[in-house]
Amino acid sequence: MEILDVKNEARERLHLVHESLYTYSEPVHFSPHRLVLRPREGHDVRLHMMKLETFPKSRIHWHRDILDNSIAVAEFTEPSSQLRIRSEFDITLPAPVEIERPPLLVAYPPHVAGIDELITVPYRQFTYPQEVERLRKWFVANNLEPQTGDRRAIFDELAALIFRTIRYTRREESGVQSPVATLDFGSGSCRDMAVLMIETCRAMGYPARFVSGYLESSNSVVGRGSTHAWTEVYLPEKGWKGYDPSTGRRTGAGHVPVGVSHHPRGVMPVTGGYTGRPGVTTTLRVSISTQRLPAV
Repeated sequence: MEILDVKNEARERLHLVHESLYTYSEPVHFSPHRLVLRPREGHDVRLHMMKLETFPKSRIHWHRDILDNSIAVAEFTEPSSQLRIRSEFDITLPAPVEIERPPLLVAYPPHVAGIDELITVPYRQFTYPQEVERLRKWFVANNLEPQTGDRRAIFDELAALIFRTIRYTRREESGVQSPVATLDFGSGSCRDMAVLMIETCRAMGYPARFVSGYLESSNSVVGRGSTHAWTEVYLPEKGWKGYDPSTGRRTGAGHVPVGVSHHPRGVMPVTGGYTGRPGVTTTLRVSISTQRLPAV
């Protein structure tokens, strides 16, 4: 019997603060807000402390959705011209690996058998079915088309290709671009790049999903971080493996997953609305900061 002993693993603590401030031109009433802000825990990430606060004050209750994400619902009773949502947590996670990890070889075609085949159906269905043929032509033109019997680093190569050919742009607009729009523009946000990779993986026959979370970076260390998104591909015998096309490599110790979904709309960090008089204007300011703490 194998016993998992995490005491001997190199682990580090990370403190993160995420604050969203919505400002309105006059007081408005808020509908319930759905918040996807709690880190996903597992053998690699452990949550030690979390505080979730809003102004105006709200009644917050938690549940797990069908994808096992922790969801907070904030219910408000008073109007306000500001809405502040502040999340703060401490986690332990694996220490960064200094050496370069070897590419992950993947067998083709994918073979998902038994109960897994049924479970992965939503992750193999296309969000943009009308664009599938264009995506297939794109990865064939870039020598990414796998052949039966191949064992190659398909997704390391795909993440690197997107990183080389798509210019990262920090877009403040909600939602995502379609994969073909990202290819045509030659630019996109981390969300757009993740969707491009997800749909391309599905076009090859592999289950893939959207991951929302955080990435520790030089910006987050000085309080100018942002939410982040990347791709996970399901590989039989290996499970879900993360790839970040905005960095061109597999995910690492600085990636903190919060929510996963077969569709990018399923794990938006903050979803909600308001009612007010016609003509009300609003602005949004988001700040995310990270700090490494002494190991426990």
